[in-house]
Amino acid sequence: MPTEEDYREELSYLVDYARDDWLGFSVITGAVGKLLGKGHTFEEQKRLTLRIVGDLLDTGAAAGDLTDDPDHPFKAWAVGRAATLSRVESAMEGLGRLPESGDIGWLTTDA
Repeated sequence: MPTEEDYREELSYLVDYARDDWLGFSVITGAVGKLLGKGHTFEEQKRLTLRIVGDLLDTGAAAGDLTDDPDHPFKAWAVGRAATLSRVESAMEGLGRLPESGDIGWLTTDA
C-alpha cells in the first residue's frame, strides 16, 4: 500500500490536472498503478480509485460528461458525493477492470 505522503503527492498532481484539463480515468488509473504497483487485486485497485475520486470531489472537483455543446462542454452529474462514488463503483464493476478515459465520465474543477 502507498505511504500517505506518496498518496498526497499523487492526489495533488491529480487536483492540478483537473484544474487545467478534463481529468479522465486513464490518468486516475495510472495513479492507482503507480501507488499500488503490480500484483494487487481488482478490489484493492477499485478501493484506491474510489478513494482518489472521493478526495478529488472533496477538493471541489465535479464528475460529469463531456458534451458537444461548445458553450457548455461539460455537464456535471446532478448527484452528491455518495451517489457519484456509487455510480463510479457500479460502472467499474460492470467493466470488470479499471476504467479508461471516456468509460465512465470525467472530472474537472471548472464545471
